[in-house]
Amino acid sequence: METKLKVVSTSSDTTLPKNLRQFIGSQRGKTAPGDTVSVNTPMNETQRDLHTRDIYKWIEKHQGVDWNLFGYVTVVRFPNSKMEMINGQHRTELVKLVLPEQETVPAHIIDIKDQDYAAKLFAAMNGGSSRKLTTEELFWSEVIGKEPFALYVKEQLEKMNVACGKVNEGEERKQVKYPNYVKCLKMGEEATARAVELIDEAYPDHGVDDQVLSGLTRLLSLKEYESYGDVTTTLGKQFEAWFIKTLADGHQLSELRFNEYKNTSQWYNGVAYGLARKFKHYQTRKNRKSISLKLIKDIYENGITKNND
Repeated sequence: METKLKVVSTSSDTTLPKNLRQFIGSQRGKTAPGDTVSVNTPMNETQRDLHTRDIYKWIEKHQGVDWNLFGYVTVVRFPNSKMEMINGQHRTELVKLVLPEQETVPAHIIDIKDQDYAAKLFAAMNGGSSRKLTTEELFWSEVIGKEPFALYVKEQLEKMNVACGKVNEGEERKQVKYPNYVKCLKMGEEATARAVELIDEAYPDHGVDDQVLSGLTRLLSLKEYESYGDVTTTLGKQFEAWFIKTLADGHQLSELRFNEYKNTSQWYNGVAYGLARKFKHYQTRKNRKSISLKLIKDIYENGITKNND
C-alpha cells in the first residue's frame, strides 16, 4: 500500500519560493535500505552545476520528497576514507530543502583508488553506458502515471488522430515528436489541428514533418493570418486549395521546411514566413487578395537579429 504524504517538520525555509514552502516537511514512502551518507557529503569535482529550477519543478510535481523515486546516491570512497558524491547532487539538494531535519540519504558507496576512476564512473552513469529515455518514452510513462499535462496532450492527439510514440499509436496514425507537438499546442489548439489536417490531406502518403507542422501552426496561430486556416472565409478556401493541390503537386513535404530561412532563432518562424510569402506570390499571380507579409517578415527577421547578437 502506498504511503501518503506526511509532514514530519513544520520548519520554514526562506530559500524556497513562497509557493513551494507548503511542501516543507512533506515526504512519501520509505528510504531505501542499506548504507547512508551525510546530506552534506562533498561533491566530486566531476559533478555538473546545480540547476535549482529543476529542483523546484520536482518539489512541485511530487509535492515534497518521494523516497520511492529517490533510490540511492552514488559516493566514492578513497583510500584515505574521504568520501565524495558523484551522482545524486540534485536529489540530495531537494532533500535538504524539503526535509531540513534529514541528516542522511541512502547511498551506494564504491571504494576506489584514484580520481580517474571516479570520473569514468560519473561519465558512465550519465549517458556513457546507458541510454536515456526519449521524450516520447517519458511521455508514455507520464500518461500511464496519469500526469495531468500528459493526459491533456494525449487528449489532443486523439482529437487530431495522430500518435506520439506509444500514445495513441495505430497503423493509420501518423507520428509527431513530443517536444514539437507541445510547442504547437502552446501556440494554439485550433491552429495545430488545422495544420495537422492540411498536411495530412496534402501529403497522405508521408508522415507529419515536425518543422512544417510547427511553421504552419505558427502562421495560422497569428491573429493577422488566422483566416488562412478558416475554410468559412474566401481566403481560407483559397489557402486550403493552394496548400493541398498546388503546393503539394509542385513540392516535396521536406521542401516546405524552407531551409533558406533556417537562420532565425526560431526556425518555425522562418517556415511560417516562407509559406506566407509563397502563398502571397501565388495570390498575386491570380490577381487575388492576400495578407501583408510585414508581420511575419518582421518576426522572422527579428529572429535573425537575435542570432547575430
